[in-house]
Amino acid sequence: MDSILTFVALRPPVQGAPPAPRLADGTAFQQELAHAVAGPTAAADAVAAARAFADGVRFVARADQVNRGPELVSLVEKLTGDDARTLAQVTSAVRAAIGGIPPADWAEDAGKAKDSVLAGYLLEPDGPSAALAVTLVRAYALAEAVSAGVASVAGIDSLLAAPLLLPDTLIRLRDTAPVAAETPSLEAAVTELLHRFAAARDEHARLGQALTDLDSHDEDELLLSELGEQRPLADLYRTRSARAAAPRENDHNRPKPTPDEDAFGSSPLRRAASRSNVVLSDTAVRLLSTPAQEALRNLELDPATSAVRDMQLAVRARHDAAGQDLRTLSIQLGTHLGTVDDRTHHLISELIGKWKVDPVDDPAATEPVATAAPGAHTAVTPLGIADLHVVRTHLSRYERGEVASLENALPGEKLTHTVSQIDETETTNTTETEQTDLRSLAQTAAEQSSGKTTAQAVGSGRGPLTSDGPETFSRTVTDAVSSSSTNRTRNTAVQRMLRRNEQAQEHLIDNAAGAGPRLGVYQWLDKIYQAQVFSYGTRLLYDVIVPEPAALFREALARPRGEGVLPSKPARFTVPADTLGPENWSYYATGHQASGVEAPPQAQIIVTENFGGKAADPFSGELNANNLELGESRSTRVPKGFKATTYRLVALASGWTAFRLRVVIGSKRVAIDGDWSGKVFTGRLDGEVESLPVGLIADGDGVSPGLCTLAVAIEIICEPTEAAIAAWQTKAHGLILAANQQRFADYEERVANRDATARLTLRDLTPEAKTRLIRTELQRTVLAVLTGQNFSTFNALRFDGLGFPYPDATAALALSAYIRFFEQAVEWDHLECAFFPYFWGSRSSWVSKLLTREADPRFAAFLGAGAARVVLPIRPGYEIAFERFLNTGTTPSTTELLDVGGPLWVSLIAELRAQGAAPDSEKPVGAPWEFRLASDLVRARRDDRLPTWTLTAGDWVEKPDAGS
Repeated sequence: MDSILTFVALRPPVQGAPPAPRLADGTAFQQELAHAVAGPTAAADAVAAARAFADGVRFVARADQVNRGPELVSLVEKLTGDDARTLAQVTSAVRAAIGGIPPADWAEDAGKAKDSVLAGYLLEPDGPSAALAVTLVRAYALAEAVSAGVASVAGIDSLLAAPLLLPDTLIRLRDTAPVAAETPSLEAAVTELLHRFAAARDEHARLGQALTDLDSHDEDELLLSELGEQRPLADLYRTRSARAAAPRENDHNRPKPTPDEDAFGSSPLRRAASRSNVVLSDTAVRLLSTPAQEALRNLELDPATSAVRDMQLAVRARHDAAGQDLRTLSIQLGTHLGTVDDRTHHLISELIGKWKVDPVDDPAATEPVATAAPGAHTAVTPLGIADLHVVRTHLSRYERGEVASLENALPGEKLTHTVSQIDETETTNTTETEQTDLRSLAQTAAEQSSGKTTAQAVGSGRGPLTSDGPETFSRTVTDAVSSSSTNRTRNTAVQRMLRRNEQAQEHLIDNAAGAGPRLGVYQWLDKIYQAQVFSYGTRLLYDVIVPEPAALFREALARPRGEGVLPSKPARFTVPADTLGPENWSYYATGHQASGVEAPPQAQIIVTENFGGKAADPFSGELNANNLELGESRSTRVPKGFKATTYRLVALASGWTAFRLRVVIGSKRVAIDGDWSGKVFTGRLDGEVESLPVGLIADGDGVSPGLCTLAVAIEIICEPTEAAIAAWQTKAHGLILAANQQRFADYEERVANRDATARLTLRDLTPEAKTRLIRTELQRTVLAVLTGQNFSTFNALRFDGLGFPYPDATAALALSAYIRFFEQAVEWDHLECAFFPYFWGSRSSWVSKLLTREADPRFAAFLGAGAARVVLPIRPGYEIAFERFLNTGTTPSTTELLDVGGPLWVSLIAELRAQGAAPDSEKPVGAPWEFRLASDLVRARRDDRLPTWTLTAGDWVEKPDAGS
């Protein structure tokens, strides 16, 4: 017989039957466990209490430790597996085993057995075996039911085979796991961002002050440090010292000024220009501001020993990074502007100021992981006991059905049907197929019927889960199959195809010589199948909700091989041109991958003018020869796009007596008298563009020897004009906008290529591959929920020197028991599931789920599911071990799992049969029944009468024709 449907039928509660044996008994040991579980180290304290109990005299390790122990063990062994027992037989056997002892006299022994089960449960696998105690607990429960008069044949299985019910004390162990920190509130998140922004802004200010301080020291406050020696840097640039005041006008014995002596070569001079061999003097270190000193300490730089250039580079790099941090934080704060109150909105706007920038990327927002269900939470608890059933069918016979067609030929007529096939070479690339085999029809009907079941789940591997009786559910499915198939056969679809070939079929009814009309009646033939339900035994079921079971597969579709993950989705560049500036232009240009964007005009450009001269003979006694009189002017060009804003002037001079200096810079006049050599003079200019005049006059009083030598340096500080800044902003904005549009085009092309690849991948998946994929992903997500981990620590591979992988024996051995337990404890091939709508999942995936195009409705439901309900059938014999894992997180050892013949042993033959080998141990359930399926076969009646049907015993039976 062929298998057409597998389903799991929940066992309804037996009315009046005693409940499964309970282990709660209020003993002193159980009270100690309750106290331990209430503490901060619940699991460890419970295990310690169990170990102390197991080492004491109350632990039941032998049957003779309790009254009538051997007889009670023998009773359970006798009743287990005896399907033909009657209530009277059970009652008689129980009373014989208990020996007429009243329940009050075995209460203490029953408590000891229950305590022993709990101790063994908590200490497994390292503690003593509690198998004997489990048997005694079942025996006492059966004896109590018989004594109370509530025993029934239907309830015996519950007492002898159902899992023992743990006390609520141990159930609460599941709820003592550390609770993840709650997601911070919006107010807390904004407050944290504000603190971080303020800290980054303060750091940026300190670093800026440090840069200013490091740049503000001239040669007189710097030291040349090379080869372990330090000397003033001013020695590299010293000029002639000012001569001492002249003793008298005609004194020819005055000392002659010595020429400059270059004490150092040009290489130290070059290094000094870059400040790579220069350190701060003690005075310069003391002059550093407090913010600058703090910034240098944070960078672990000692201003007394570090080279000035090293400090400048380190501070500038961190200064730039701090600016980027401020821009990033401003984006994060900007996202909250529409969600906070007015006061906080104003505070954010004031704080971020010039650092406000728009994001350059617009990736899908990463939603926080839910740490708990809203309002309440629950644990994974057993759903109930169910029976695994298989419906098998076999074709029994054919029966005639409705009339297919009638043929008529009157006397003297010939009725000819000619069928011609005309073939033409016209093809399309669209192919649509529909599976209508019996298994597919049964599965579809079962899924449509699952809406009225208790669990409302459809099995990905073995069919639906139903609370109806196995026979009722099976008949409902086959009746639906029969009706659906019949309707499909009777509805004809017109398909126009033009075929051209040499074949012709002719159907001729010749009644030329007939005395009366000739009639022909054709009837459809229906297939009559016989069906039978077979049972494969009971299963303990668990019910788990898993989020987005197809999330990993959808991610895999989004990463075609060789292409990697999609780039970040670009954000629209909506920044106005006039907001681009030195603080943000690089961020936008780099973020939007714009090329050819020039830096903004420099904040300052310095134009220099130099004047100088010396007397014809500074050592002459003649006034005309030793006195310098200088007057000079010139037109200074201002760089295009800049305007002159300020000036700096410094002059160095030597001579005999006081002298005067007059300088003109643009419209500004500077009059310098007295001791002015070496001093710096500054002032504002009027914003001249293109050019401005610069000149000076230097002379004496015309009587006394005066100025001998003069060197004047003038710096004109120029800043960009508003027009130049606007022109740069317009050009940069256009380049960034074009790059942003190109990013969007590239991104959309990548998305289109990814989607096309995903469609090809989905199209190439066979129905069997889709079924395996659904089951595997459900298994992975269920295990992630049950075990609280994401398989990130399951790597057991190493790589040799050539890059070839090989298994790490130690790691494989450490993981083997864990893997073996979960692969064997749950019958994954019998997994049941129901997919829930997309809105139960992450909102970022809603649109893609809604637009998923998949012909297979079940696989489409998998791809678009926001969550799935999964029902886990536990392999017989693993119920206690699995419940223990859910309570304590402990899994059996490899030794227990490989104990041949032990309760957790799964033979290789059983594994092979679960993967598709011939089944065994099946038992028929109820009587077989028949159902009808329409076929495309046609049979002619032997007579020309139309068929008639009569209602006989509830069925419509056709009256047989002659000779049939």
